[in-house]
Amino acid sequence: MNKKLVLSVAAASMLFGACKKDKETTPEEKVPYASLTATTSYFTTFKGTDGNTSVDFSGQTTRISMMKEMDAYIKTFSTAALDATKLKNMYANTGSPFSDAALNSATDKTIISKTAQSFATADADAERNWFKACFDSVALASTHASQTAAIGVPGKLGNYLVNAKGFEYGQFIQKGLMGAMMLDQISNIYLGTEKMAADNNTIVSGKNYTALEHHWDEAYGYLTANEYYPKPDPNDATKWLESYLGSYVRQVNGTYGDPTAVYLAFLKGRAAVVNKDMTTRDAQIASIRTALEKAVATVAVSYLNKTKTATTDAARFHSLSEGMGFLYSLRFAHNAKVNRAKSEELMGLLMNKTNGFWSLTNADLDTVRDQIATACGIDKEAVVNH
Repeated sequence: MNKKLVLSVAAASMLFGACKKDKETTPEEKVPYASLTATTSYFTTFKGTDGNTSVDFSGQTTRISMMKEMDAYIKTFSTAALDATKLKNMYANTGSPFSDAALNSATDKTIISKTAQSFATADADAERNWFKACFDSVALASTHASQTAAIGVPGKLGNYLVNAKGFEYGQFIQKGLMGAMMLDQISNIYLGTEKMAADNNTIVSGKNYTALEHHWDEAYGYLTANEYYPKPDPNDATKWLESYLGSYVRQVNGTYGDPTAVYLAFLKGRAAVVNKDMTTRDAQIASIRTALEKAVATVAVSYLNKTKTATTDAARFHSLSEGMGFLYSLRFAHNAKVNRAKSEELMGLLMNKTNGFWSLTNADLDTVRDQIATACGIDKEAVVNH
């Protein structure tokens, strides 16, 4: 009897211990995953103890506003020659270059500091210098805006400004920064090992979020500023309210991607941070990184395919310049399948012929397109609605 009693007590103790262990290792769902849908508001779902949203990505919004001013300025090339120094000042937020005084006063916010930030110092400097060279090139091309571009002649081609080789540097800059800043910051910095190891127990002084919660939100802020993604324009059913990287990820839909799945991964990952469920969080990070790289690769391939079917040199070189920007951007994906060296190689195939874009054949485009598609595991015939 005593032996049976001892065995019974031992069994009960083991059962109690197992139950206790399960309870301790299973995260509490403060934000139930099953409650999250494609239109769940990112802002109202996550609140601090004060009852207000704990989401804040104002720094990301500021930098994107700076980029919008830069783009707007480049598009004034027909009115007056562009000033390379002004563009570099916008890049580094120095010398009060913006028309919005709030951007000039945000002296701790710059685009240059967030360009290629995940790269080693020398490599990051090389990428930043590439953009500075693009500023010089677009400014130089703008001094010829009154003439029509042709082989060896810079100027205006249709509505676009190109150099003597047909390169539209405004597109290199815009699309390149979608990778060098936005993609890099999301996939490698804010969802990277260092930021994701931040404190998730203590509320940041003067705020209503933990450091880890804030880092996750900062990643989201480089994709969209909206409460869910993608968000249609309530005033025009044919338009959407995203810009830059978020706009292009949205376009990779249906056969080639699922932007709603990207949003749900951001939403579920943020819920996992609140729930202190790092296993679920890490799964969402992997999903986001994969989806963003495939989206950028698909858009690059799509632009190359559209270049082949363009009916004018203006449309051809504009599409090709956009595709070049996304090809450049691929180096900033997490563990990039088209890394810096490969990206440089493929860009060289498109840019290094005697007359640049004027010399390219469809076979040249296919060579580059096929290598992107193979490396990233996407359809080489992909064409998306951009």
